[in-house]
Amino acid sequence: MVKVAVHGFINVDLVGLVDQFSEIDQEMECSDLQVTPGGSAANVAVGLSRLGEEVYFLGAIGEDSYTTFLLESFEKVKLDYIQTVQGKTSGTVMVLVNNAGLRTMYTYPGANSDYNPDLVPEKFNESIGLLHLSSPLLSLAPTFFQWKERCPRLRISFDPSTLLTKRGLTYLLPFLSKTDILFVNRSELNDLFPDHDIDYSIKALHDLGINQIFVKLGSKGALSSFITAGSQNQLVLPSLKVNSIDSTGAGDAFAVGALFGIIREWPQEAILRTAIKLGACAVSQTGARKGLPYSL
Repeated sequence: MVKVAVHGFINVDLVGLVDQFSEIDQEMECSDLQVTPGGSAANVAVGLSRLGEEVYFLGAIGEDSYTTFLLESFEKVKLDYIQTVQGKTSGTVMVLVNNAGLRTMYTYPGANSDYNPDLVPEKFNESIGLLHLSSPLLSLAPTFFQWKERCPRLRISFDPSTLLTKRGLTYLLPFLSKTDILFVNRSELNDLFPDHDIDYSIKALHDLGINQIFVKLGSKGALSSFITAGSQNQLVLPSLKVNSIDSTGAGDAFAVGALFGIIREWPQEAILRTAIKLGACAVSQTGARKGLPYSL
């Protein structure tokens, strides 16, 4: 079995359901309010663990009323290298979801910003086969990407999110050049290559050394581009028709499906189908993890 490590945020998500988003200086009543565990990286860790993978989470929480709640939310994820930061509040995200399933989010990083990867033993770094980085802080990202220099067989999966892609291609080049598996949506791809079409953008990313690229296309499905025997291959599959309630965590669920298939060395079409299926499961539930399955 491949040992998996996941780094990124663990948050408390405050999810409010509204009929529509309010305008400036207007007040809108929430029809429902839920407090759920979240954070893109934590969602992926829990999702892979539910499917039976050995997963370690590398991240930080604060000392507050949510500490126990967040730790227990990891279920079977291994927490050997999670860090508790004294005097800091845990990461918090305020999410509003309208009746069309669209969302707006406001993030407070909190203790996430204080994770120290230098406290992770080098022996552990050398033992993992896959490292998934989900929107890592730019101050911490270089350290994690350096792990690949010490252990070339390590595969790095990278989901930068809009927070990082908005900085542009030049800023992310040092990270992309060490990435094996990349997850982006169409908007994030456009951030990196604003003046080029999707085919040019994907080829340019492959030229950096990225072996597999997933592009999430929303209602149009998803695209997977991968290198086999030195040749670029591309696969596009449609989305599944579901009753969309909340898009929070859909991209994380997609990554869970894709990474699970990659770990198990499934055929490419099966990998992409599973990723799309899990993304669809996520949007049919409120909150980031309710739709994550325990079996496929």
